[in-house]
Amino acid sequence: MELDTHLLRVVLLGQSLAFAAFLAALFGHAVWLRVHHGRAEPRMERGRASLYRAASEGRVTAEDVALLRSMSPRLQVRLFVELASSLGGSHREAFAELAREVGLTPLAVALCRRRQWWHRVRGVRLLAAIGGGEDTVPALFADPHPAVRAEAVEWAAEHATPAIVQRLVDLLAAPRDESRFALLDSLLRIGAPVVEPLARYLETHGGERAEPALAVAAGLPDSRLVPAALRLCGDALPAVRCAAALLLGSLGGAGAVETLQGLLEDGDATVRAAAVEALARLSHWPAAPALARLLRDPAWRVRREAGLGLRTLGSPGELLLRRSLNDGDRFAAEMARQVLDLPSAPVERGVR
Repeated sequence: MELDTHLLRVVLLGQSLAFAAFLAALFGHAVWLRVHHGRAEPRMERGRASLYRAASEGRVTAEDVALLRSMSPRLQVRLFVELASSLGGSHREAFAELAREVGLTPLAVALCRRRQWWHRVRGVRLLAAIGGGEDTVPALFADPHPAVRAEAVEWAAEHATPAIVQRLVDLLAAPRDESRFALLDSLLRIGAPVVEPLARYLETHGGERAEPALAVAAGLPDSRLVPAALRLCGDALPAVRCAAALLLGSLGGAGAVETLQGLLEDGDATVRAAAVEALARLSHWPAAPALARLLRDPAWRVRREAGLGLRTLGSPGELLLRRSLNDGDRFAAEMARQVLDLPSAPVERGVR
């Protein structure tokens, strides 16, 4: 019993000492950060003033270069990345010239090749701020860490050569991960140059690999995407058929109405609802009787879209809605009443 008590005391003492050492280290680090920040901040302020002056005047002086070279590489990176987002146009050119004079480009490239992923992130951010990286950053599109891949595809939005655009589109086939949003955002920011490679991609991919590409296509509606949208309306994945139907509703084109009318009979409710919304977008009033029949659909979402679609079609649709008030199907009559009672302002469509 005494031995057990002694061991317990030893264990508790050891844990107490370890906790005290942890607190001491934490406190010491906080003190070091405070002292370091206090010493570095005046230099950062002078550096900011120098950068702003160089950018606003559009010229680089020897004094600016000397001041920035006197700072540590860590402070240089922090300063240039911090101010890059607030500059543009000719100001950005002077900013980039100053970075080259200071010698930051080789530093950024070296950071991109470091083993630790956070150094690679800093390197890509620095290249995005000061320009360059065409021979370095594209290799990071396939980096093992998603944060690095995300930074790399964001960099690509400002360096959209045909080869880089094609590589970004090809990345749509990669498995979903944390970098997916950055990829879609970059493709949308690039805009028109994406359409042609995106159309080719959608013509040869389906299922889960088509979903992110359709999300980009929805933000870049172009008639060159019509053949792919028509094909994907027959995809095995309901989410793809749904997205393809909505894309057709934005594009129109030969065969769009016929394909969408076929999807009104789809076995998935989200697809039927998307087909209804797409036909309404196209203002295809001859589809009004088919939409009126969908007021009896077993899925509330489809009935709601059918009612809103009929209202969007104007007089023919409103006439059918009023007739549906006396429909023997209780759900159809209720939906017709709800839609007719809505205010005259446009109504936001349901979110799928």
